[in-house]
Amino acid sequence: MLVIPVNETRHTMNGPFRNQYHRLIANLHRTDGFIINYFQQKLSPHDLSVQQYSVLRRLQDVYPDSLTVSEVKERLADHNSDITRLIDRLVAKNLVVREVDEQNRRRVNLRLTDDANRFVGEVAQEFKDFESIVNHLTDEEVETLNILLDKIRNA
Repeated sequence: MLVIPVNETRHTMNGPFRNQYHRLIANLHRTDGFIINYFQQKLSPHDLSVQQYSVLRRLQDVYPDSLTVSEVKERLADHNSDITRLIDRLVAKNLVVREVDEQNRRRVNLRLTDDANRFVGEVAQEFKDFESIVNHLTDEEVETLNILLDKIRNA
């Protein structure tokens, strides 16, 4: 188990951390940025943002079926994204189509095009080894970290 001395002082650009809780929040934020940057580097050659790719993956999960905008938003990790503008960009790239629901004309469904489904499958190959960013952790450390992260989100 990784043990960090409580009295250890780390400095940021704004000075030392106030306490280990402050350090934890800073570490979580920095690690999130590290992971997002990793994903963005892999997606950049495909002209996709991380958020766009996330939407495409959610739609691929149900392909050839569709999801409503609200269903897509519920399935995303980032619930604050501007989903309408995100979908507009994917429609403009001919990756997603909007379809009016036949049973409820007020409801709009989103579906991957056939070409987009193949494209997303190809892009997903870029991430087949994404676990490599954490493969230096032991199985016990991974399990502990997963438990702690789940606990933070479900507090």
